[in-house]
Amino acid sequence: MERKPVSRTEIIIVGREILTGRTLDTNSNWLAKRITALGGDIKRVTVVDDEIDSICGELRTALGNNSHVIVTTGGLGPTFDDKTLEAVAMATGLQMELNAEALDFVKGRYTFFKEQGFVDSDEVTPSREKMAIFPKGAKMLPNPVGAAPGVKLRAGETLIVSLPGIPKEMRAIFEEALLKDLRDLFGKRFFLERTMSTSLGDESKLGEILDKVMKEVPRVYLKSRPTHFGRDVRLEVTLTATGDDADEVEARIQGAISEIERRLPR
Repeated sequence: MERKPVSRTEIIIVGREILTGRTLDTNSNWLAKRITALGGDIKRVTVVDDEIDSICGELRTALGNNSHVIVTTGGLGPTFDDKTLEAVAMATGLQMELNAEALDFVKGRYTFFKEQGFVDSDEVTPSREKMAIFPKGAKMLPNPVGAAPGVKLRAGETLIVSLPGIPKEMRAIFEEALLKDLRDLFGKRFFLERTMSTSLGDESKLGEILDKVMKEVPRVYLKSRPTHFGRDVRLEVTLTATGDDADEVEARIQGAISEIERRLPR
């Protein structure tokens, strides 16, 4: 029997700089769009402080929610407040250990950085070695941009993925080292989004129409949104759907558009 694709995903953003407003979180937005496009179903996004207990608590909550995929960003670097992997180990009941493949990777990166003049020394100091200490059984995800590798760990039925917080590094690892894992997990899924304009400016009236259409055309999510503010406002509708067959998803979206148009005032 063919394995049923899984999809429930949670994102945990780690970093006090996000909570204090010093840094704008763009990672969760990018990840949500990218994972949704692959067929994943984002159920929760949280931001936590650089504290082991806080990170561990969110991981345990996500595991308790029976999430198929948990993605964390941030807290993988060489400094004292980079604690994400320790929290992953705590949440999964694993010991931390030096990963030989990751250590070779870190060594290679600093050799390269020295050759390029980015650093004065390629010595693998304790703080640099720290980036190669993983929860036992975790696998390395190569970082083509920076020095801190990403990490993936199977915890029962859940795939826990830890990525750096620097957006360029996070995206590069995702696209080059993680994409196949997620496609295998989510299966052959298609995500489609369409936006249509309406003649209505009253969201309450449009909401009544959308409620009826969602009952007529199930498995299409409809969301109204204003194009601007003012008396002449006209609402748009965003339609999204996911499925295993591209043509079927397209037909569902088009069916919902037709039902909306049929109910709009002439």
